[in-house]
Amino acid sequence: MDVITGSTTQGGVLSPLPVIAIGGKNATVQFAGLVSPGLFQFNVIVPSSLADGDQTITAAYNDTTTRQGTLLSVHR
Repeated sequence: MDVITGSTTQGGVLSPLPVIAIGGKNATVQFAGLVSPGLFQFNVIVPSSLADGDQTITAAYNDTTTRQGTLLSVHR
């Protein structure tokens, strides 16, 4: 995916897909890509074995990982 500086529209799919873990369990990534300038979207399936409440979430892509301590609230 090529990002063009100054373009008003952007798009593309990340390849390979990032590794996303919620509550320490790998989530299934259905889509990961650039949907507009500076905005990435990640569609994931939350592991069904997770308990309700705040769970840690991390994403790794190539040599980059999200900041530790980010939480996702899970409620079923």
